Amino acid sequence: MRTTNTAYAIFISACVAWGQAAPAPVAPPAVPAPAEKPVLILIDPAHGGSDPGALLTPSVSEKEVTLAVARRLREELTARGILCQLLRDNDSTLSTDQRAAMANASGPALYIALHASSLGSGVRVFIALLPAGGDDHGPFLNWDTAQAAALSRSKAIQALVVAAVQKTRFPTRALSAPLAPLNNLKPPALAIEISPTTGDASQLASTGYQQMICAAVANAIASIAPSLRTGTGSHP
Repeated sequence: MRTTNTAYAIFISACVAWGQAAPAPVAPPAVPAPAEKPVLILIDPAHGGSDPGALLTPSVSEKEVTLAVARRLREELTARGILCQLLRDNDSTLSTDQRAAMANASGPALYIALHASSLGSGVRVFIALLPAGGDDHGPFLNWDTAQAAALSRSKAIQALVVAAVQKTRFPTRALSAPLAPLNNLKPPALAIEISPTTGDASQLASTGYQQMICAAVANAIASIAPSLRTGTGSHP
């Protein structure tokens, strides 16, 4: 570097002596900004394999409905330019601990568990309800309260999703519950449970009903995608 600088100085002096303007130093090439990390939404259809979940009708189990809804939600989000993955994309058996471990390893901007119920009406959006007295001050994260650091953000996302779906005049409620594996997750996490609006559980297997719910949820997530990308603040 010293040899190069000395040579440049001699060259400048020679130019001045001959009455010529010294050339301006060449600016170093601009360093490109690091690529922006895409928002990843991880969708987890509850139950599966040997765990059928609730029997919604004599011929339809919860695991079938959650997988169908998860696939539709993936299509809706992808159509809006949002990267998403299914934690379960077949009829496999996964424990809640396995789901939590896989979700934590993936590091999504948002985790969404999907459930279905023949009781109630419309959509219920849950966040974790953490046990009292959890201690995360040691060298290891408390498994039962892993959601603690992200809980305020989960609650903010829950409020925005519920408000966005309610704008469609669809019955939607925000709730907290000790619903596995929400407590064990490090990223912001929601559980969405769908129920029929007609009192007839067969509505849950309806393509039109599933599509309507998935479009409303996808619109809500797309509206907050920029804040999910930055991950700043306690509110999206």
